[in-house]
Amino acid sequence: MDENSKNQPQDSEEEPKPAEKIPLSFSIRWSIMQLGGAVADLVDGYKNMFKMGPTDLKGMYLKRFEAADAQGEVWKCIRWMEKVVSMDPEDPDAFYQLGIAYEKNKELDAAIKAYKQVIKLKSDHAKAYYRTGVLYLARQDYKAAVEVLKKAIKIKPDSEEINFRLGMAHDRLQEHEKAISFFSRAVEINPNFLKVYKNMALTYEMIGKHKEALGCLKRALELEEMSV
Repeated sequence: MDENSKNQPQDSEEEPKPAEKIPLSFSIRWSIMQLGGAVADLVDGYKNMFKMGPTDLKGMYLKRFEAADAQGEVWKCIRWMEKVVSMDPEDPDAFYQLGIAYEKNKELDAAIKAYKQVIKLKSDHAKAYYRTGVLYLARQDYKAAVEVLKKAIKIKPDSEEINFRLGMAHDRLQEHEKAISFFSRAVEINPNFLKVYKNMALTYEMIGKHKEALGCLKRALELEEMSV
């Protein structure tokens, strides 16, 4: 090789540089960072919820209860109202709504317990006494029914429903005259109360007052014809 060629620059291809390797630890950290963003959003949501005061949370649970009630989802009603009463154990109306939900779910013992808690918190809560009496009637515990319904009627003497239920309880105890007195009061308050006339007719028949029984049946038939 001559000296001139020795001094000429050589055409040579540069070897490609190896791609810069990203450390595995960084790749892992990047995935965690991305995941962390989503987790952070979730955590912020929880933080916002925790910042809610008891009144706000109670209001939220009540709205969930109302939505579930509108959809007929009884088990959800129970779930949300149980949260409400755990937050505010001094709210008689919340315990009453819980009792109604238990009753709809055929949990009668739980319903009675809830209604008793209502009465404990608010001794003049006529509806709680009434519902308890209705459940005792369903369980055929007629003496207990009379006891609580008498307390209800002291608070609301002009309730046709309470008078009617008291009449039923006394009738089941074979206390027919007392039953008739409460049935009579119920139709005095509401002359179109069909169920009362039917029950009163049977009670009159039991004590041999056939004329009175017939009069009640005639009135019941009139009301049925009017409702068609």
